[in-house]
Amino acid sequence: MTLPPGYPTSEKHLVCKLKRSLYGLRQASRQWFNKFSSTLKCLGFTQSRHDYSLFTCGNGPNLVILIVYVDDIIIAGPNTSRIHQVHISLQKHFKLKVLGDLKYFLGLEIARNKKGINLCQRKYVLQLLSDTGYLASKPIVLPMDPNTILTAEAGDLLPDPSLYRRLIGRLLYLTISRPALVEK
Repeated sequence: MTLPPGYPTSEKHLVCKLKRSLYGLRQASRQWFNKFSSTLKCLGFTQSRHDYSLFTCGNGPNLVILIVYVDDIIIAGPNTSRIHQVHISLQKHFKLKVLGDLKYFLGLEIARNKKGINLCQRKYVLQLLSDTGYLASKPIVLPMDPNTILTAEAGDLLPDPSLYRRLIGRLLYLTISRPALVEK
């Protein structure tokens, strides 16, 4: 029996037994998150009971907030040296790629200035309007006649309801994040 390339050996009858496999399993992401959250807890972080992907450590000027979204990690806080310490501690346990200051995440534009952090969804809304063909539309207070009666039997069926469902999902996300859409 010949071994595939990449497994050179001088012994002819050796078999490589894999004790544990992580990638490719259904539980891989759960196992990774368990290891990540236990590491954070050992570093002094507290996991939120309301959102399990949110971790906090310290308070006041030493507060560090960490949130995990799929395979992205956002670390924030008022003290940049404390954030750097967390980066170094995490890099001892995990292979991280630090991308610098956060600019855009999940449809949110993030801008930092001396007064604080400004969140905006202008780009997200413009993309939504462009995708639906309403980019050139003029804003109005009430976009629909309030006396219109909608019924299940009236009107034509949509050829592809998934587009409508996607639009509703994007609008729901927009209302949940509560952006300031009106420019002053």
